[in-house]
Amino acid sequence: MWELDVLQWFDSVHGTILDSVMVGITYSATSGLVWFALGFLMTCSSRWRRCGVSVIVSVIAAYVIVDLVIKPIVCRERPFDVSDFSLLVPAPDSWSFPSGHTASAFAGATAVLIHSRRWGCVAMAYAVLVGVSRLYLCVHWPTDVIAGALVGMAVAFLAVWFMSRWIPYFRGLEWNGALL
Repeated sequence: MWELDVLQWFDSVHGTILDSVMVGITYSATSGLVWFALGFLMTCSSRWRRCGVSVIVSVIAAYVIVDLVIKPIVCRERPFDVSDFSLLVPAPDSWSFPSGHTASAFAGATAVLIHSRRWGCVAMAYAVLVGVSRLYLCVHWPTDVIAGALVGMAVAFLAVWFMSRWIPYFRGLEWNGALL
């Protein structure tokens, strides 16, 4: 299975400075806390308020869809349950598919990208690092991370689209010159 090969490669490079970096990235994304903090700070500025609300709503929606709906339906085992990997973090006790860390990271980053291309690119780079950290730590299969990224992006687009249609404060929101 190609996914096992990918994770075995990541497991083989453990023991470098990347261990601390990847653990730090994963912990920074736990429970979407970095996104809630960023969203709250954005809401304190009238210029960034819509973006902040979009980030918070997108991350909450991603959590509900991934952790409360999809994971309990799919019930996919984590890689360390199937093969012997050296874990650098405590073993998560939830199901594997899709990656909740990655979904919330991509939901938050996509919400930022819709409002600001420049800061959205920075946020997307962070989201990619979150996904890679989940692979590096051998707590998710590659398809878990890919699915988490896709779900997170879709949720953010839908959340911002919904808000632009149904919430007066968000009406007239543009993304790259096109009304949402």
